Amino acid sequence: MPEYSLPVGNKDLINIARRAFNLVDPRLIGHGARVSYLVFQMLKEDGTYTPSEMRNLLILAALHDIGAYKTEEIDRMVEFETKEVWNHSIYGYLFFHYFTPFEYWDSVVLYHHMPWNRLRKQKDVPERVREAAQILNLADRADIYFGSSGYTGGYQRFTEFLRRQEGLAYSPGGSGLFRGLGPEVLDRLAVQGQEYCLPEDVSGQFDRTMEEVPFTEDEQKALLRMLTYVIDFRSSHTVTHTITTTVISEELAVRMLDSGNDIRDVICAAMLHDLGKIGIPVEILEFPGKLSPQAMRVMRTHVDLTGQILGTNVSSRVRDIALRHHEKLDGSGYPRGLSAVSLDMPQRIVAVADIISALTGTRSYKDAFSKEKTVSILKDMADNGLIDSMIVSMFVENYDTIMGAVRRRSQPILDKYHEMQRQYQVLERRMEDRNSQAAAVES
Repeated sequence: MPEYSLPVGNKDLINIARRAFNLVDPRLIGHGARVSYLVFQMLKEDGTYTPSEMRNLLILAALHDIGAYKTEEIDRMVEFETKEVWNHSIYGYLFFHYFTPFEYWDSVVLYHHMPWNRLRKQKDVPERVREAAQILNLADRADIYFGSSGYTGGYQRFTEFLRRQEGLAYSPGGSGLFRGLGPEVLDRLAVQGQEYCLPEDVSGQFDRTMEEVPFTEDEQKALLRMLTYVIDFRSSHTVTHTITTTVISEELAVRMLDSGNDIRDVICAAMLHDLGKIGIPVEILEFPGKLSPQAMRVMRTHVDLTGQILGTNVSSRVRDIALRHHEKLDGSGYPRGLSAVSLDMPQRIVAVADIISALTGTRSYKDAFSKEKTVSILKDMADNGLIDSMIVSMFVENYDTIMGAVRRRSQPILDKYHEMQRQYQVLERRMEDRNSQAAAVES
């Protein structure tokens, strides 16, 4: 893989991630941003966390619900006095564990719904991590509480609740930090109609903290890869879609483009091209057959959703390449119905790569197509003026080399996916056992 610089900064990457997870469920809009704001204030109140620790914990706070996929899980998450919710905590932990450089802190996500009287007994968890998990737990519950009850008089009622639950659901240290903030901290949070929102100006406070310890290039790429895998892993049939599209795009770009910047933009756009699928219901993504016209209309919205997620945090060049991967040269594609005159070579490359990924991968309704069938379909599409014939010829001439690169680069992702599924089962049983043991002691 050629070396390239990621064309997004720290702030850009986090904003992209925040907007992506706002699409998981309307009830979670702004939740990560508000929780990270409250965590930020509590970490400052504590005063013992280094800038690097604060940066890492703010990332975890902003993306703590990264494992939330299913509606029924979210139903429980948005209840204030929630029943134990493990699915999203476990998946979130696993994504951070396998795909980010936050190994020390990843258990914060795993334990952010565990009551303090149980968490304090987990001696295999570092004390610092337990404290941070409680801070995240409190911030999460506070946001749910104020979002459901409204701000007026809410602070007093919530702090009284904390006093009653101190030592049980919440640690004395964590609840003390929250009370130490005072109601004035919450004045920066606004109630707007039925929406509980974080004003834009508030984000600048912890944006500066993030920028104080910039991510390295490798850390940025790791976070971006995690974001794409979260989307791909929603369905067992799309686990390697993004990496396959990216590798094919890269292999074609290296052979057909002269500019290093163009190659970099193609690679980055291919990584980002399907972010909007996080807003598509899983039942549509995994539907075992041809989608109905209504379901297809929903599926096609993923392109516009990708545009919403990217916003202005990527260059217009990368954005256009990513958003035009379903356009066709004859104008029959979507969402804009653009024709050949509006589609340049980088955009055409990612569009063809996306098609190849779909043809050569499994789906809920089909097996992977053979080399012969894939080549035949691509040539027919080129002959009918749908996709670029030069790109198809380049792919066909180098089929074995390109698909060999796809297999080599996809296998580690497949291995991690299967390992995550195994680890999920292990952790689910462990959490259930620990809760059962704790409940027995409490009774």
